[in-house]
Amino acid sequence: MNKTVTINISGIIFHIEEDAFEKLSKYLSTIKGYFSKTDGGSEIMADIEARIAEMLQSKTSPVKQVVLMADVDSVMETMGKPEEFADENTRENDQTNSTSNGSQFAGEGSAKKRLFRDPDHKAVGGVCSGIAAYFDVDMIWVRLAMFLLIFFGGLSLWVYLILWIVIPQAKTTADKLAMKGERIDINNISKTVKEEAEQLKNRFQKYGSEMSNSNSPRNFFDKLGDFIKEFFIIFTKVFARIIGFVLLFFGICFMFGLLSTIFGFSVMGTNTEFNDWVNLFFLERSHYTLGMFGIILFFGVPILMMIYGGVKLLFKIRYSNKWLNIGAGMIWLLGFITALYIGIATGKDFSESGKIKDPVTIRSKSDTLYLTLTKSKELMAQLNLNEDDEHESNKHKGRHLRVNNRNSDYIIAKNDKSKFIVGYANLSIIASTTDNFELYIIKKARGEDKRSAVERAKVIEYKITQSDSLITLDEIFTVPNNEKFRVQEVQVQLRVPRNKVIYLDKSLEHFLSDVENVTNTFDGDMVARRWIMTRSGLKCMDCEGLDRRNDEDDEIPPPPPPPGPPGDININAKDANVNVGKDGIDIKSKDANVKINKDGIHVDTKDSKK
Repeated sequence: MNKTVTINISGIIFHIEEDAFEKLSKYLSTIKGYFSKTDGGSEIMADIEARIAEMLQSKTSPVKQVVLMADVDSVMETMGKPEEFADENTRENDQTNSTSNGSQFAGEGSAKKRLFRDPDHKAVGGVCSGIAAYFDVDMIWVRLAMFLLIFFGGLSLWVYLILWIVIPQAKTTADKLAMKGERIDINNISKTVKEEAEQLKNRFQKYGSEMSNSNSPRNFFDKLGDFIKEFFIIFTKVFARIIGFVLLFFGICFMFGLLSTIFGFSVMGTNTEFNDWVNLFFLERSHYTLGMFGIILFFGVPILMMIYGGVKLLFKIRYSNKWLNIGAGMIWLLGFITALYIGIATGKDFSESGKIKDPVTIRSKSDTLYLTLTKSKELMAQLNLNEDDEHESNKHKGRHLRVNNRNSDYIIAKNDKSKFIVGYANLSIIASTTDNFELYIIKKARGEDKRSAVERAKVIEYKITQSDSLITLDEIFTVPNNEKFRVQEVQVQLRVPRNKVIYLDKSLEHFLSDVENVTNTFDGDMVARRWIMTRSGLKCMDCEGLDRRNDEDDEIPPPPPPPGPPGDININAKDANVNVGKDGIDIKSKDANVKINKDGIHVDTKDSKK
């Protein structure tokens, strides 16, 4: 039967044999003597005692509650002899010998690698840094993978919180050595502590301050305040990294879009037609170059700073350079001023609108006016103009300049000498306040002021031809090659008096511009028909069956006969049609047909046909 004593090692109570206690006390006193004058000696001793307490605790159980001499010998063999640390040279030599020949510390002192949360390199809770230490990988890749999973799925946020709760924190030096898979002996404990001497010193001061204040018990509200404070600190760190990732992601996307746009404009710069439009749109060619430069700086600098800020937040880079921020701000301001100047200078030349109204005399005395259209293909052939893509089949392709107005489509056409802006006119029909047909050509353009806008409108070239009651309109108008593009427009306006008739040829299907009528018929359905102006507006004279066209298979009534050759006079009534020409007079009605010519008078009636 042996005598036992009760001791306290690192806050843990042990029952130990008296002779084993004497041996362990001598062992700890010897170690304390070696580290008493070493920086962080107190921390080293605390960690050594904590490790010894952990090892002794593992050797006791509910059945075996007393620490024996054999247990103390085992602990001393594992921890190593303190004489090995008498001086620095001896330590280095012994470490080398123990590595090459195998020392007495190896054996059961070789610690199995364990998973801990790393408090020394933590960003939030130390989970990612602990996993990186366990698998021996760079912690930045573990953190990046965790942030990507949080951003795209959100699942890893819950996994992270669970790991934070389950995985213990490496509080002691022994835990940190086990986290890295290193031997937990006096040698490694001393080495680890000395490598972190300054950090341990600060930690010791912190712990000392806490211990000095531990005499006054903390109430519930103090603990609750500390918890809330810690929660907001952690939340701020997590939120900052999420913001950093978002900034980095969208910054890269915006930069890709900006570079693609610049590359696209560079490619278009090699296109002749694009360069022609640049020259016609800007006051000078240099304005386009300056404008592009300003836009690149205006958008590019914020995008670069967005990427820079995202990288700093995501990877905890605390580098700050005020000259970098000032320089970026000045470059952005230069881009803004440049783009603003070009925008104002160019927009000013579009600020005012001017128009002129040229009347066209109608020589026909007939009550019916026939309208037809000369297509752009024929007109351009007459003017010896050509374009790369024909407008009729490529109206919606990108080679034409499209302006957000009805029928405002423009192309650049050329002949052997020069190039012209070609636009597409349109026709509007309203009621006349007089007893005669009235026809006007309304030309519009934009300029810096009213006077310059009117001057630009005057040089627009548009042609209308007339042969008795037949009016032929041109589909296109041209702008001389020395003029800038300023949204030139041409509208032909026909004023129809009451009780007079117009016939709209099929060619006008896309030329009409919101022509109002009493039946609200669409412009495209008004062609190939006669319309009479009434008190209420235009009314169709031969639209019977038009409403049934899409619902029934009845035969569609043929359109009225087209006007005769130039010089003929056509009179259309409800039940008869009269044509007076060089071959005589031809009268057709539902009951009889009458022809009067040089051969005499010939009458065909229904009875004579029978």
